[in-house]
Amino acid sequence: MVKCFALLTKKTGTSDEHFHNHWRTTHAQLALRITSLRRYVQSHYIPHVSASFAVAPFHGAAEVWYDDLATAVGMRTNPQYVEGAYADEPNFINQSDLKWLATKEHAVVAGSPIAKDAQLVKGVFLVKRKPGLSVAEFQDYWRNKHAPLVPRTPHLLKYVQCHVLPETYESEFPPPFDGVAELWWPDLAKFKESWASKEIQVEQLTDAKNFVGAETCAFLAQENRVIWP
Repeated sequence: MVKCFALLTKKTGTSDEHFHNHWRTTHAQLALRITSLRRYVQSHYIPHVSASFAVAPFHGAAEVWYDDLATAVGMRTNPQYVEGAYADEPNFINQSDLKWLATKEHAVVAGSPIAKDAQLVKGVFLVKRKPGLSVAEFQDYWRNKHAPLVPRTPHLLKYVQCHVLPETYESEFPPPFDGVAELWWPDLAKFKESWASKEIQVEQLTDAKNFVGAETCAFLAQENRVIWP
């Protein structure tokens, strides 16, 4: 399957409360009408400041799984989307700021299955490759050299790398990032304890300098799993 990310910013003048509530309720119901969606998860940002990463300029990420890239691209003309969810977007997001990524998942720490209503904290890291690295070199380093460091992270429940599909770099709208790292913790307290550990602060962040560029940013989120196994 292909996993697509839509990185969202709220409509100018819209309150946080309205943005998150509209997305969770009205917009989620419209998404349920789209029969080609295999999974659909809303990652709603949690306000948090960290000295270790730049906070992403987004208020959330819509994550959608499709059978293939052609189906994902075809959403632009799919009436179930165009006449429903797409028509609703101006009510709560800035469409002109919308960023889009098509990726393939690689589970590093698979963890136990997550229940649809589980209240976890997720870190969403939007990764930009270091200048001078090709897409292939970046993906190889991330998957084969950096990934083995992560399973030792305290309290970590799950870790997934989402690598941008190479063919999308030649598209009309090249991807703004080269990948998305998603990490799940039981709660905010466990995240803070984990993030302060030597496994992250010394081992992983030191190694990240070998392949991660300065434009990389992140945010914490709570998931609303709209279409979930």
